[in-house]
Formats: sequence, C-alpha cells, structure tokens
Amino acid sequence: MSKTIKVLSGGGFITKETRSETMCELREEMSIGSNASAAVGGVEVTSSYALQEGDIVAFVNNDKTGGSTRTVVVPYYPGSHTYIIQ
Repeated sequence: MSKTIKVLSGGGFITKETRSETMCELREEMSIGSNASAAVGGVEVTSSYALQEGDIVAFVNNDKTGGSTRTVVVPYYPGSHTYIIQ
C-alpha cells in the first residue's frame, strides 16, 4: 500500500508517494547512502523505522569536509519542529 510523505529536498519539502514500509526501504528507493542520518519529524530514526502516512523525512549526510558550517531551520509543521544541522 502506498503512502504520502514529505521529504527534504534542497531548501524545502517535496511530497512523495512511496511503497516503502521502512526507512531502510526508502533509502534504497531514493538511493540514499548509509552514511546519511535519517530523521522523521526532527527525531533521528533507525533503518527499521516503520514509515507512516504524512511523515516528514530528512536525510543528512554526515561526511561534509571543508567550507563553512551552516544551520538549516526547517519550516514549522503542526506537531513538530525540525532543526537540521549540517
């Protein structure tokens, strides 16, 4: 059964329909490497996390080198604040 989620892409969230049941399956579907952390609603989750309808998902790559550090503040969605630091 497919579900609709929102995924951080560039500077905002895009709506995505997926048949993935877990975060691990979503990583594979989206070709996201295992070196990226996954968060739902601003809380880090494991690969076994069961995706829910309406989840707000962000992947953060943790292997940044060089350049300056920046903080990305994600817009408020009812029920959660999401802050991602790269």
